[in-house]
Amino acid sequence: MTSLLHLAWRALVKLGSIIVSAFVLGLSLLPLSVLLLAFPTIEPEESVIHDTVVPTRSWLRRTGRRIFAVFTSLAVFIAILAASVELTTQLDLSAKGQFGYVAKAMLGLSLDVFVPPDKLAEMTPDWQQFLKSPIWALLPPAMIEHWPHVILFVYLIDLLLLFAVGKVPLQYNYRNLVVRWRVTALTALAFVVVVGLMVGMLAFVNGMNNLTENTGVPGNVLILSEGATDEIFSNLGYGELDNVEKVVATVDQYNRPLPKPIGIKKEKIGDRDVYWASRETFYILNQPQRDREGNETGRRRFVQLRTMEDGEIGGKVHGVSLDGEGRWFTRNPYTLPNGTAAIECVLGHGIAGTLGAEAGKAILAPGDVFDLGNENWIVVGVMKQQASTFGSEIWTARQSKIYEPFGKRSYTTFVVRNDTGTDEGARILAHKLSTDYPQQKLKAVSEQAYYAELNKTNRQFLIAFSFVALVMSIGSVFGVMNTMFAAIASRIRDIGVLRLLGFKRWQILVSFMLESLLIAILGGVLGCCVGFFIDGRSANGTLSGSSGPGGKSIVISIDVSSEIIVCGLLFTLVIGRLGGLVPALSAIRMKMLDSLK
Repeated sequence: MTSLLHLAWRALVKLGSIIVSAFVLGLSLLPLSVLLLAFPTIEPEESVIHDTVVPTRSWLRRTGRRIFAVFTSLAVFIAILAASVELTTQLDLSAKGQFGYVAKAMLGLSLDVFVPPDKLAEMTPDWQQFLKSPIWALLPPAMIEHWPHVILFVYLIDLLLLFAVGKVPLQYNYRNLVVRWRVTALTALAFVVVVGLMVGMLAFVNGMNNLTENTGVPGNVLILSEGATDEIFSNLGYGELDNVEKVVATVDQYNRPLPKPIGIKKEKIGDRDVYWASRETFYILNQPQRDREGNETGRRRFVQLRTMEDGEIGGKVHGVSLDGEGRWFTRNPYTLPNGTAAIECVLGHGIAGTLGAEAGKAILAPGDVFDLGNENWIVVGVMKQQASTFGSEIWTARQSKIYEPFGKRSYTTFVVRNDTGTDEGARILAHKLSTDYPQQKLKAVSEQAYYAELNKTNRQFLIAFSFVALVMSIGSVFGVMNTMFAAIASRIRDIGVLRLLGFKRWQILVSFMLESLLIAILGGVLGCCVGFFIDGRSANGTLSGSSGPGGKSIVISIDVSSEIIVCGLLFTLVIGRLGGLVPALSAIRMKMLDSLK
């Protein structure tokens, strides 16, 4: 019985130690100036504001100093945070930040869960609306959409305050970093590798996000056959789409009358009205890869082919235009100089670069010929470079040379533009087509909603990359911690001398923390520079949703945005603070005489 109680006590002590350690690490992420102002709550005889503090044995005065320290630190923290939010707001940043959905996911809880339902019912409608709103909706937009910038500004303002608050032996830290340059360089190199990898992974996800966000055109409705989860699995009959252009929505999804009916956009071309509607067939073909000499390498790739009735109308619907002197394809047979026939096509910028590399060129251009599916293809146009999935596709006219060898004759997709040009109008028209089209059951969705579903792959990538970053960050924390412990162990007498020279414990704490941060910043900046070298490079990827199999093979342009650079710098500051905290705390615990022995 005694042994069981002893084991239980040891487990309880261990759990308490873990909780205290987690609490200390969490506090260490606060601005150092705030922590130092709050330091008198632990040691009333120390002060950051005053050079000297009158010793007191009065419990009331010590309590008063503790309360004053808490309120002072809280006021400074609010001021730093408010200034950081204002600075971020003043920056010329996009309304929607790259990492905004992370903050929304973490702060999606509403306050009404803490209020009993009967009490909530007694409140005014304004209070009910306030409590039912998610926490992120109650905060300034900059704190949600651009929170990495806000936190980075918090740390930068904090460093300025540290230099202004009091004397720190910076020359001493600089000399030690120079003398121990090998250890400093190795620790910084670890940050270069970790931050470079993190920037590269986030840039890959950012490239995929750009594709899905830019492909879905506001106002477009994408129509598939009922039950299809992707274009490749859709099968629409010819006669089933005859009257789609005539569909008009007079009520919304909730059966409420619309102020103006919503139909399909049309324009006058010559003497006839032409609807912005594109009937298309989507194929995924298997093509052998070749080297620059034209020899097969033994590897194969998936090539995406989209056929349509009218290339010019299809380009208008999808918001795609041609680069340079190109033109849209026709159904007319094209005869090459050697007398053989070729199929006219338009290439996306990404696939034009991929095929061009095999031909020894940077990119295929109008007039170039390639083979696909035992047919010769002549390039008559190349799409302008833009971040969309169409950059990985080949477009051509519907004809027997396509659907006979490739085995698909019917349409897979029908894309239309509603006459309001808005996503809300697209959702209303999609609901009308899905529930009230008499000729066939259709699956109609707004194009933006369709590509938002495909965007779920990006979130899975981001979760996986976040886990990898977490593992790497733990290793980095221990690496910095080991370096700083070694530095403190070799400088115990120096700490005693600094105390004799009049430096306070908090000044020594700041000194070692700044030394840790300087190593982290040095490696982090170099890591961001290394990661920036991959900006604009191409990579292959796949977009797929969560509702079933399918997806699109895409050529991704890796995008190292300013937010990713900010995240890389923020990552280094956080790791530098966590890694330097425990060694710095151990340094200030040393008694003056003990450190001089």
